[in-house]
Amino acid sequence: MASSSTSASAVLQAGPWGSRYTMVDAWRGLAAFGVVCHHLNIGSSFNLGHMCVMVFFVISGYCIASTSESCLKNKIGFGGFMVRRVRRIYPPYFFAVMFFLATRFLKHAVGAGNQISTSLLEWIQNLTLMQWTHLVFHPTSLPSENTHLFVSAFWSLNYEEQFYLLMAVFAMLALKFKLPIQRTVLFLAIPCLIWNVIFPSTSYGLFLEYWVHFAIGVLVFYRLCQHRSRKSAWLIDSGLAAFAIISTVAWYLGPIDVRWVYKEWAVVSIFALLLILFRRYDDAFKQNAIGKGLAAFGMITYSLYLTHQFNLRPTRFIADKLAGHGMPHALVIPVQMIELLIIGTVFWFFCERPFLNRPLTPPACAPTTRKSIATFFRKRETQKTVPAITPPSPTNDPAR
Repeated sequence: MASSSTSASAVLQAGPWGSRYTMVDAWRGLAAFGVVCHHLNIGSSFNLGHMCVMVFFVISGYCIASTSESCLKNKIGFGGFMVRRVRRIYPPYFFAVMFFLATRFLKHAVGAGNQISTSLLEWIQNLTLMQWTHLVFHPTSLPSENTHLFVSAFWSLNYEEQFYLLMAVFAMLALKFKLPIQRTVLFLAIPCLIWNVIFPSTSYGLFLEYWVHFAIGVLVFYRLCQHRSRKSAWLIDSGLAAFAIISTVAWYLGPIDVRWVYKEWAVVSIFALLLILFRRYDDAFKQNAIGKGLAAFGMITYSLYLTHQFNLRPTRFIADKLAGHGMPHALVIPVQMIELLIIGTVFWFFCERPFLNRPLTPPACAPTTRKSIATFFRKRETQKTVPAITPPSPTNDPAR
């Protein structure tokens, strides 16, 4: 009896943990890999790619909540928040659009067809990430079916930009009026949940359709990094478990050939519970070789996500050529994946890495490096050799 009580206590440990969660990078990498697999016709019957994007939304909620809190600590409001998000997201996206157009011009030049849009409106929408405005008047079941997307995989960024705008507003309200971000996010989730219940299979391109998914990720952040009470942790975990059960039942009873929001809710709530459950293993995970590899893979997932879909045919062409020269046919898909990974890595190095934001505050769980250890001891030696001239005061007390 005592052992079971101890086990439950460990699982429901409230924290707070550090906001730096290495395993999130690994999950991001696995989700991107799932999207690539979907476009290679692996897991398409389950709509694997769409479900992996749902995982992205939860991860985005967690990470943006962390960023919002860092901005609050550094007195950064709406403008500063949006500058950081636009710098992080838009330049790689712009280069990806240019990359896509280069491949389409090349395809047209060799007589393989013309896939270049002649609509000025579509060009403006794609260059400004405003493709979602087409769905407002022409709704579809899945947002990836939006005909105004140059690359259908870019649909999720339409929602992400709306999430960022709202979180910037909430950060501003928190800074000026002391309104907790967690409270405003969850308050907005209520009408969004009702919207989804009314329109469970229709996409209008509005943040309402995926805000609940994003808000669950925000909730996970505050559950792990802010809440100290075991009672509040238990309430959040129980609520997510109940939401997962209800959504799974509704998923089972619903249609299978259209977007069904309950299927998405089941996936995101179960994933949120996994993030909470595995948090206590993160220190061991990031010391493991597999964990380090998956976390490193997670670094390039945005670039992989941006570039993989419109490079499927050329990479398949190369893989088929290799198969025609003696390579086992079973290696065609693995070789194609490696090609896509190489393209994504090169794109990351030149088109994403230069625009990574520097952290506002040092990660709470950042590993200690040799350099930091050496700096620490140098400071200690300096303190030993230089005598104090004045006693500590409120302005120079090292404890501050």
